[in-house]
Amino acid sequence: MDIISKISKQLKSLLSFEGKSGDEQGGLLKGHKVIAFLLAVVFSLSMWFIVNMGRDYSVTIDIPLRVVNMPSDIALSNEIPEKASVSLSGEGWKLINLYTNPPTIQLNAETQQINLFEQVRQQVGALSELNVLQVEPIVVSIETEQRVSKRVPIVTNVDIELKEQYGIIGSPRLEPDSVTVTGAASRMAEIDSWDTRETEFRDISSNLEVSIDLVQPEGAVQIDPASTLFRVEVAEFTEAEVRIPIRTRNLPSGKAVTYNPSSITVRYDVPIEQFSAVQDTRPFVAYVDYSRIEDDTTGLITPEIERVSDEFDVRLRSFQPTRVSYFNILPP
Repeated sequence: MDIISKISKQLKSLLSFEGKSGDEQGGLLKGHKVIAFLLAVVFSLSMWFIVNMGRDYSVTIDIPLRVVNMPSDIALSNEIPEKASVSLSGEGWKLINLYTNPPTIQLNAETQQINLFEQVRQQVGALSELNVLQVEPIVVSIETEQRVSKRVPIVTNVDIELKEQYGIIGSPRLEPDSVTVTGAASRMAEIDSWDTRETEFRDISSNLEVSIDLVQPEGAVQIDPASTLFRVEVAEFTEAEVRIPIRTRNLPSGKAVTYNPSSITVRYDVPIEQFSAVQDTRPFVAYVDYSRIEDDTTGLITPEIERVSDEFDVRLRSFQPTRVSYFNILPP
């Protein structure tokens, strides 16, 4: 009661002109006129809406479709539309109710050809007393075959842009790295991998561990799981260099080759935390295959650089000189 009394007093104070100056009374009068006008507009629109909703109208709405009575070992082999476009006529109130809460049309999987017009007319028209004018599509075909499952690898569509001087250690990892795909046998024969959604990461300078959704299947195909955990190890790199002698591979017996210079300087990137440990090693080898020397006519050749161990995550940058001269040593 105290609350009601307070509200009543506040309304009386708002509507009362007593004790108000001329300007205040004029302002209140204008406010009352605005309120009265708004109330009249709302009332008029409400009456117009109530009267007009009793008339007949025509409207087109989308009604969901769902296949039922599907055996567990059988799958759809053709595409079934998710919705049907239905044109109806009838009283406005009933159309609004159907528009805001459309029913789901159930398609029996045991029936190969379904007259969707009759199905909608029986399920929608009879219950809501509306006239079904048109249905698109008018007929739905249901084709089925044996349901099978297979495990396929996940292919990442991830674009990573790292900060300057940062790099990825090893290779990105997925958990799980494969997905179970289920559907009609003919559809499964065409599937040998499954993609993730296209995802971008920019200005990365630390490890990533994020869930990435897989591309959603179309039609009657199903996947499990629907996402995968994407892991990337990121580290800051620094530059290092090492002097490496040039060797000859596949050198025939009795042959000898010398190079000038006999070694090259290799520059490479290495994670900062591995820099000290890699200084006492030669993470690369430089070589020339003898068959290239036999085919060469210039006297200059470019050595091949090969990483020799996975102990360190080194990345070749450059080497100098890029070409060396060589000499075949003739036996005495």
